Amino acid sequence: MYQVIGIKNTAFAFLVVTLAIFAALNHHDLVALIGEPVKLLRALSSASSLAGFVFLIVGESFIFPLLCKLPIVRSFFPPIEGTWNVSLQSNWGAIERLRGNQTIEDKVTKQGKIKIFSRFFRVRMQFEVDDRYSKSSTVCVSVQRDIQHGTVELNYIYENLTSNPKNSDCSRHNGAARIQVRDEDGVVTMEGVYFTDRNWNQGLNTAGYISFEREKKRPWWRFWGPKASV
Repeated sequence: MYQVIGIKNTAFAFLVVTLAIFAALNHHDLVALIGEPVKLLRALSSASSLAGFVFLIVGESFIFPLLCKLPIVRSFFPPIEGTWNVSLQSNWGAIERLRGNQTIEDKVTKQGKIKIFSRFFRVRMQFEVDDRYSKSSTVCVSVQRDIQHGTVELNYIYENLTSNPKNSDCSRHNGAARIQVRDEDGVVTMEGVYFTDRNWNQGLNTAGYISFEREKKRPWWRFWGPKASV
């Protein structure tokens, strides 16, 4: 997630935290430290180590996604961690029609779930189609801010695995997606396009539209109340 503010701003934030810790620990001896370079360097080194510890604890733990929900923080880092219901509209139907199968619609829709794990220094994503035909996990993820429009983009490359592929499919392929992240009135939505190299040597590589909707939490009484008969 640090890509949203960039490396320079991340380094500047680290410097500010280091100086704040240094000032807090040595505010009584600042004048004396200026006259003793060795002690000054030791104090700055200790403050830098503590700042790194703070960045590690806050940025790489469950604290970070909680901070992302705060009004000021979410203006920089959108709260994307959690489980999302995903809808995929693939152009596979159009490909099939070009192959002579006129009974299929141009767009094929599939539903699935994506779990996003968000930290300051890394983001991971795992996807599985509801029919369990295939599952995917990310190879690399980047969250960046569009300088011109000010919007946040979630860009990722993923690897898909299919245990029992159809004749026109393959057991493994790569894909990529470019997703627009919007945070309006406290509600985060994501949508964009994806494309794959699935069976590219046969001209069967696919592309399409993908949309995310955050999975709604079940009320507590749904877990502990009596089960409905089936």
